[in-house]
Amino acid sequence: MTLIYVGFGLSGTLALLLEPSISQFGWRETATFVGIALWVIGIPLSFVIRHKPRQYGYLPDGGPTTAVYEPTDTPNHRSSSEIVEQDTDSSATDFTARAALRTRAFWLIAFVFFFQHIATSAVMVHIVPYLESVDVPTTLAARAVMGMTLFSLIGRLGFGFLGDFTNKRYLIAIALTLQTIGVFIFSFVSMDREWLIILFLLIYAPGFGGTIPVRPALLADYFGTRSFGTIFGWLALVGMLGGVASPVIAGWIFDIRESYRLAWQLFALVSIPAIPMILLAKPPKARQERNFT
Repeated sequence: MTLIYVGFGLSGTLALLLEPSISQFGWRETATFVGIALWVIGIPLSFVIRHKPRQYGYLPDGGPTTAVYEPTDTPNHRSSSEIVEQDTDSSATDFTARAALRTRAFWLIAFVFFFQHIATSAVMVHIVPYLESVDVPTTLAARAVMGMTLFSLIGRLGFGFLGDFTNKRYLIAIALTLQTIGVFIFSFVSMDREWLIILFLLIYAPGFGGTIPVRPALLADYFGTRSFGTIFGWLALVGMLGGVASPVIAGWIFDIRESYRLAWQLFALVSIPAIPMILLAKPPKARQERNFT
């Protein structure tokens, strides 16, 4: 997961190419070029992606050569056969999407990322307009975008690596704490305090990046891989509700107050509940025997 998500972080280097293109040709022409490039490069690459390892004679890392599943009844739940299913590509019993949606852990994790996306989505959309509004040069604002994605690699690689050895909930809590502090620092950036941009990048970006590979790994630990796509899709849907609303709210606050400061401080406060919530999101009972706590 970590190595896959490095690609997103490296995309920040394109900001330095897009800024002069926008200045020279305009944003419409640049957006058109980026769209065509996505077709020309992205679509052909998608055809070389393979599906399940079993279809090519491989097993998942650490997977057994055979999988045995014997459903048992538990006193406090429906029978395990109704809660979990077995897939030959997985080394453990797996939740169906419907069963995952009935767990407390799923909804806690979903709302953790709902609160997180409120801040991250607004920052991503408004970082350049915000920096320009406090008289930071556009070139420096573009470098901040590049820096945000590149510095996020520290979190992606570091937290992703630690996720194989450490409780993932604790790692996500640390990453969310860094992100919250970073957004609060971001609210004080000005032309006279441009150095705060560096401090913001050093704190916010690793926190932002740190949750990215750990989140899907945590879901796989809790719910297995058979219905992973559906479960992750529902999680993303809940999370992005916050991501859709916050850029609009940030823009509205700027229109009213001619400043983004209140928006960033508000979003930092809204991010705080996500920290205790992820700590409370313990493994579903049907999977506690796998010792993920």
